[in-house]
Amino acid sequence: MPDGRMEPAVQGAPVAVGPGEMYRVPAGTAHAVGPGSHGTLLIVEVPETG
Repeated sequence: MPDGRMEPAVQGAPVAVGPGEMYRVPAGTAHAVGPGSHGTLLIVEVPETG
C-alpha cells in the first residue's frame, strides 16, 4: 500500500494530497511543497495545446 502525504501550498493555500491521490497545478501557478511532507513526488509536465 502506498505511504506518504504531501502538503503543498498552491497560491498560498494549503492542500492535502494523500497516498494514491493526484493534484493538478496549472502552469504558471505559484506552488511549493510544505514542511512535514514525506513520500515520493512525481511531477508530470504536459505541454499546453491550443
